[in-house]
Amino acid sequence: MISEFQHPDLQVCVLAAGKGKRMRSNKPKVLHKVLGRAMIDYVLHTVESLRPKGIAVVTGHASEMVQAHVGKPRNLEWVIQDKQLGTGHAVRQCEEVISDVRDVLIVCGDTPLLRSETLAKLVAEHRERDAVVTVLTAEVDDPSGYGRIVRDSAGKVTEIIEEKDATDVQRLIREVSSGIYCVRHDVLFDLLHKIGNHNMQEEYYLPDIVPLALKDGRSVETVCMEDAAEMMGVNDRVQLSRVEDRMQANIIRDWQERGVTIEKPETVRIEATVSIGLDTIIQAGCYLIGSTRIGDECRVGPYAVLVNAWLDDQVEVFAFSHIHSANVAMETKIGPFARLRPGAQLDEEVRVGNFVEIKNSVVGRGSKVNHLSYIGDTEMGADCNIGAGTITCNYDGANKHKTMIGDRVFVGSDTKLIAPVEIKSDATVGAGSIITKKVESGGLTLSERPDQRHVSHWQRPRKKSR
Repeated sequence: MISEFQHPDLQVCVLAAGKGKRMRSNKPKVLHKVLGRAMIDYVLHTVESLRPKGIAVVTGHASEMVQAHVGKPRNLEWVIQDKQLGTGHAVRQCEEVISDVRDVLIVCGDTPLLRSETLAKLVAEHRERDAVVTVLTAEVDDPSGYGRIVRDSAGKVTEIIEEKDATDVQRLIREVSSGIYCVRHDVLFDLLHKIGNHNMQEEYYLPDIVPLALKDGRSVETVCMEDAAEMMGVNDRVQLSRVEDRMQANIIRDWQERGVTIEKPETVRIEATVSIGLDTIIQAGCYLIGSTRIGDECRVGPYAVLVNAWLDDQVEVFAFSHIHSANVAMETKIGPFARLRPGAQLDEEVRVGNFVEIKNSVVGRGSKVNHLSYIGDTEMGADCNIGAGTITCNYDGANKHKTMIGDRVFVGSDTKLIAPVEIKSDATVGAGSIITKKVESGGLTLSERPDQRHVSHWQRPRKKSR
């Protein structure tokens, strides 16, 4: 038996040819991102989960950009619509790449909220009713911008009228078309070739297959989606923001239901590609971006920013810290106001304090860099203590150089480590030192310091009175 998510006799057509003039952008509309992923990525993921025989993606404006972004999955065919002459014309371009299937599912590339469960229901009811054309519809309070579902006195669909062509009475209809159809393959292209362009836009509208099918005595059915928000499309950046808000609310609710505490959720951004563990707390104002992965029992925030970060279990990130492409092991504490840059790797139980920046460095288990320090291109061992104001001088103006620090090293405050340089295990470096040579194990290493002088009659300059 074929499950609802396995359709080897179904072909999907994704309409992604629109330029999106109202987006006022140099890139195609479907490549604009919603919570870190392009709209076309969401739609393709949704239709791929149905396991159809194949997917045809219709592109037009800047087709090469869309194709470069998506690539070439095994069952995907690219179709070019050279002239944007309407949705019916767009689907007609797929005639040569669609064959040997029972039905064709037509979806829009700018509907990232669409769920695979909704599409599976559409296909199932289309087949149960033995329909030729089935339209996915929705009941909405404000139907502005959508094609209206026109019915006769018996409740049967007679046509789908675009808003620009609708009468004042038709514009009051609250049942609208989502623009998503399931159509029998053996009649789809016959209907498409009969469509005319006698409308205000002089375009070939896909909805016009409905009256044509009815005229031929073929059955037309509708399936009403449970959540009308799923059909929300994007034509401008205002709509893009609304879709993102809705998706963000869905993502946050999903994580809350899976055991994550999110404080002040209206202030938090969590992108679709983020993963969060059980009993983790996300505090107000946090941004979790990209491929960030957070383990169990962590605490993040407030106003921390994590971009492509990897946090193991029981990590605590204090307020206003920024972690970008860094790995943090268990029971480590970071911040407040700390910055981990790409390539930073912190072992277990590390302490990174306020106004510390770490880049492309390994910090060993139990080591502490607590205040006002910069650690770059460094390998640091376990149980080290790096004093306030210490920096690794890793750049000579042309090249980066390594600093090697062993285990149990103590570096006094305001020390400069001039790379390339090595500090052996169990060494102590005195405060204010400038280290340019290897520091041997054990003992105390100091650099020469100038004599301290006192000028007894010196006075601090004062501001001139106005």
